[in-house]
Amino acid sequence: MLTESRLCEVYALCKKELFVYIYRFVHSHESSEDILHDCFENLIKYSIKYDLADVNIRSFLYRTAHNLVINHIKRDRRITPATLEEDSSVTDANYMEGAFELDELNREIYDRIQSTDSVARSIFIMNKESGMSIAQIASTLGMSERTARRKLAGVIEDLGNHLKKLGFL
Repeated sequence: MLTESRLCEVYALCKKELFVYIYRFVHSHESSEDILHDCFENLIKYSIKYDLADVNIRSFLYRTAHNLVINHIKRDRRITPATLEEDSSVTDANYMEGAFELDELNREIYDRIQSTDSVARSIFIMNKESGMSIAQIASTLGMSERTARRKLAGVIEDLGNHLKKLGFL
């Protein structure tokens, strides 16, 4: 279980970057704050049941934030349906086909990233979605920059090969 002082320390270290990560998807200050606090609430609940190593806390928070954002977006779509005008280009068949392909591509990327080991997945998320540098990632995860760079390159290469095999690239 995380102590109160450790939880405050983790919150102080991670709140800003997690907020920015969440805000990039939600585009609402209030919703981003709510999701951020839900992340830490989930961290507290999880830490009561299971022991979390310091390396896994940041990964846990990013994964939790990602899942909560997805749930928020799904819930938001159900609540506020979009209205389409008759002359809107959104009804164009090409647009709909492109949107479907983009959704399928995103699903394949997400599934492939989920199948990688947790450290490589964390490095990928920190670099590509949070914009952290290799040096920052290596420092955060307590590893050498070379190892972080190698793991990131491995994930990207694997993802590229997978997408080529499926015909996306």
